[in-house]
Amino acid sequence: MKIWQPAVRWIGVAVAVAALAACSTDTDSGGDQSAAASNQASDPSIDVSVLNTGKYPTEPRAAFGKTTDDNIIQWEGQRMTQFMVVPFEVDPDMTVSQMPVEVVGGPNNMSAVLNEKAAHVPGNDAIISGFVTSATTSENKRNGNPRSLQNMVVRYLTRADATTAAQQMAQATAANNESSTTNAPGLDGTKVVKTDANGNKQIAAFTPHGVYVLYQWYEVTPAQENLLDPTINKAVKLQAKLIDQFPRLLTTDEAKEKGITREPSITDQNHVLIYALPYSDDEMKNGTTSLPSGLVHAVYGPRGLAQFWPNPESTFKVLSEVGSTANAVERSNVYRADDSAGAKRIVDTFTADNKSTGWADVPAPQALPIAKCQTMSQGIEGINDTNYNCFVQKGRYVGEVSAKQKEDAYQQISAQYVILTKADQDAH
Repeated sequence: MKIWQPAVRWIGVAVAVAALAACSTDTDSGGDQSAAASNQASDPSIDVSVLNTGKYPTEPRAAFGKTTDDNIIQWEGQRMTQFMVVPFEVDPDMTVSQMPVEVVGGPNNMSAVLNEKAAHVPGNDAIISGFVTSATTSENKRNGNPRSLQNMVVRYLTRADATTAAQQMAQATAANNESSTTNAPGLDGTKVVKTDANGNKQIAAFTPHGVYVLYQWYEVTPAQENLLDPTINKAVKLQAKLIDQFPRLLTTDEAKEKGITREPSITDQNHVLIYALPYSDDEMKNGTTSLPSGLVHAVYGPRGLAQFWPNPESTFKVLSEVGSTANAVERSNVYRADDSAGAKRIVDTFTADNKSTGWADVPAPQALPIAKCQTMSQGIEGINDTNYNCFVQKGRYVGEVSAKQKEDAYQQISAQYVILTKADQDAH
């Protein structure tokens, strides 16, 4: 997995928390953890009693239950990722994730995407939740002509709020660039702002779409200026179609209008995050996690993980094809395929992807020979930055860990394996 510097900012919005009703389109579809003994048994070739698991837990966590005021905004933003266009779907050469990739919880988050005035327009006081993803072209596809793309979807309290916010952000962006807003060819209601920056050509598009605002930003070299309009047109249409499929939580007003009363939404409704190695509360609070804290303690589908995993196209393809629709991300990552053959494909694909980018195989822990471990060292400002990555499969499940020290990686993957021996192989 990619090792990010913890730089994300998570800001909750009280009005959004208050607006979300104790209702959901989700149901608790987790499997029974008291599965048959055959599903709980470890590989007979592995003696779990001799595995060195260090300080790490070896039991699945208890079910997380229902969302709360403290996590509902973040959880809703993470759920949205499965309905976000992955940059390579807009521009096939957009295969390198870059910041910002994060949950949008309010104007402060949006400052990583828009200029300060555009981020803090009055209309953004009505933000509920959102997500932004970013990517650029890989080195071998640039050919001297790099391109970059940002795609953001933000949900507002009402349709009117979204329309107002889109207009205000477009106007503030134009004013900041000493430009003006124009209509986008072929896109009803979309306002675009074009500008020159750092010798490149940029376009930003703002589209009110129901209770959402769709925002796309694209930058190219002058030689590629002809790509601006058609790329934005494609991005907006793809994103509009996807976000319409998002089973969003209802606000209290929306629920009242529909005459609906439901139980609060379920956190980790697929019961897969319970099998991931956890971060401590202090690590989550202080952001000392391998990924920005707004992205971890989460469950993602194939499209969600492709937003920020290395080789997004390969990630999306293999997880989709093997039915790995619920994947946990915390200290460790846990993937769950339809069957053991699919789980093996995940290991084979991800280790091959790693090797193609410079990772080298290293021996597995002696007591856990079925693990697949790799390492990569990069010199950064005179510092030898070494990382270790290990995968282990148990039935339908795959666990993945990353660490700076080999012994730490070995202990983590050993603990992860013990947990997976207790996972429900019949879960849905």
